[in-house]
Amino acid sequence: MNDPKPTGRVALITGASRGIGAAAALALARRGIAPVLAVRRPEAAQEAAGAVRALGLPCLVAACDVADYAAVQRCVSEVLQAWGRLDAVINNAGQIEPQGRLAQTDPAAWAQAIASNLVGPYHVLRAALPELLRRRGAVVNVSTGAAHTPRDGWSAYCSSKAGLYMLSRSVLAEYGGEGLSVYSLQPGVVDTDMQARIRSAGANEISRIPREKLASPARSAAVIAWLADTLPQDLMGSDLSVADADLLRRAGAPE
Repeated sequence: MNDPKPTGRVALITGASRGIGAAAALALARRGIAPVLAVRRPEAAQEAAGAVRALGLPCLVAACDVADYAAVQRCVSEVLQAWGRLDAVINNAGQIEPQGRLAQTDPAAWAQAIASNLVGPYHVLRAALPELLRRRGAVVNVSTGAAHTPRDGWSAYCSSKAGLYMLSRSVLAEYGGEGLSVYSLQPGVVDTDMQARIRSAGANEISRIPREKLASPARSAAVIAWLADTLPQDLMGSDLSVADADLLRRAGAPE
């Protein structure tokens, strides 16, 4: 963590080495918000960090396994020690596995999905909440349509993401009155490594969507950055979707 201290706001993005997380880091940087790339393997995030620095903003890469609360605490403490502030958290890290009908899944793998997709965001919020409240900051939780619609072979993913949406609503109910802005966003079907694993497993109809029909991570990243930057109060409490053309227009995101 040897980048210079930023002069403005700071956002922590989990799972930021690639895909939506890396794109969100760039989108935030374009808005003048310095990103912290919180990842399990810091070496995997160096390309994303270099892209941010090329825009003229500092970037921190911090080791963080969201399923391990002690690791999350260390990450947040390192950010505050190095940069002195934290204004937004983007809970993007997550996993699709295990894919398969419930009777075919490994119990340990199923529990790990809950740990990554639901307990992990709780860990990040729990560790960052005092600073977020002090800054009257923002939380953006990356949701999915699967939080509301069950998909064959995705019991762990659907269940954990449904829990994440309720976590968003709970945090808003508890802390919205204290100035915390909380958002939940469905990025749609995006061309990422996760989508490649979905196609490989072939568990349901989502796996059969041709790659050329998938959206770029830049679209959802632009919305994430806009939410964290502008804090639109009328959009809190709903599970927002990039399928909403009006939302994309307001965010200035590519359609």
